[in-house]
Amino acid sequence: MMEPDFNDSEQTEMGELIELFEKYLQSNEQHFFDEDSLERILEYYEMRNLPERAEAVADYAINQNPYSSDFLVRKAEFLVARKKYKEAQELLDKAFLFDSREIDIYLLRSDIFLETNQPDKAEAILFEALKIADEEDKDAIYAELSDIYEIQENFDKAFDCLAKALTINPSSEDALYKMSHIVDMTDKYAESVTLHNAIIEKEPYAWLAWFNLGRAYMGLSLYEKAIESFEFVMAIDENFDLVYRDAADVYFRMEQFDKAISMFELAHEKSGGYEDYSFRIGLCFERLENFKSARFHFRKAARQDPFLHEAYFRIGETYRIEDRLEPALVNYKKALKLDDNNEDYICTIISIYKMLDRDEDVLHHLNLLVNARPDILSYWLDYIIYLFDIAEYEDALHVIHEAITRSGHFAEYFYLQSAALFYAGKMRESLSVLEHALTIDYARHTILYEVCKDVAMRPEFQKIIGLYNAN
Repeated sequence: MMEPDFNDSEQTEMGELIELFEKYLQSNEQHFFDEDSLERILEYYEMRNLPERAEAVADYAINQNPYSSDFLVRKAEFLVARKKYKEAQELLDKAFLFDSREIDIYLLRSDIFLETNQPDKAEAILFEALKIADEEDKDAIYAELSDIYEIQENFDKAFDCLAKALTINPSSEDALYKMSHIVDMTDKYAESVTLHNAIIEKEPYAWLAWFNLGRAYMGLSLYEKAIESFEFVMAIDENFDLVYRDAADVYFRMEQFDKAISMFELAHEKSGGYEDYSFRIGLCFERLENFKSARFHFRKAARQDPFLHEAYFRIGETYRIEDRLEPALVNYKKALKLDDNNEDYICTIISIYKMLDRDEDVLHHLNLLVNARPDILSYWLDYIIYLFDIAEYEDALHVIHEAITRSGHFAEYFYLQSAALFYAGKMRESLSVLEHALTIDYARHTILYEVCKDVAMRPEFQKIIGLYNAN
């Protein structure tokens, strides 16, 4: 929150007010403060993030003037922040007796209903507020309604409420901030362009409107227009770090990676180091095929967030591209350790072990894969077919049995079971299973030609397949 711009006289007066109030807190020494002074003292403490002091001002004001709806509402706000909802409601009921048209009473009641998982009551109280509110106050109510609809995942309604709020008050920062998120949830990028262009026509320096416009153009893949909009934001408020992040993302999509790097670096600088963009910078260097710099930034990102498994995976990818498979494996394994059911990571590790002809490790990770996602037919088939490739037919039979038990009676399993039984010397069983497979799904018998053509072309197999083809 911005500090108020006091002149010397006002600063002296403010200092005296704070000193008097601090004396009261320390010694309970009574002093009369008018409502304006108490409001100023309360705001002073709020700006310095001293909620206990601010709440003490509200208590003092209520004791001094128990019929002040304003301070009753302010006290209720503090109670809501501390999750004392019953006490807050009692104060709001009291405030309502003194001023039934105070919109903040309705807004706070709505917050309480939301916090206590009563969205229908929250919505109803806001509709009551709309009936009695002056037109210029309705933007806050519509913004609050949008929160309710977002919680209910009715994002279209949330969008409509925010659009109404901004029609009433194009400068509403609350509504503009919320709109940026809701547009992404609804894909209403074209509507967002129309809405924010209308706002900018009225308020040319509304930097949040320019920001939302840029994000809408991003959603429509109109990247040049997005950059133009973001440049307006930078010109109006050069310290808004998120605009540099989004501009960098646009340059990345445009494959202008050097510009993207510069923008990510600016975003990091403008955020005061709060946001770390090393991972995204690493992606840019990776796309520029500067793998050494990419790894440097991925490692930096991993130091910043030791659980960032994607960083280790990208390091592995850069080594793989350079055909340095062992260091690639080290980093893929680090990624998998942090996200142990990640199918992409397991599949990538399997592919590397296959290149290295390390059958035992391939089988271990194929087993991990089917346990991570036992419902995926293709993973089981990869496992079984690999066992065929290395002539481990008894193991293949065990895996086929497990696959049928855990993922379903797919015809492919029975065709491969038939072949494995043949290789195991169990011809009669093999042909019986083949017939079963053909009755389930004849068309799938082609898997025999793909995996074990020598078995499929045997006269015994051809005869039975031919019989079912005739049917």
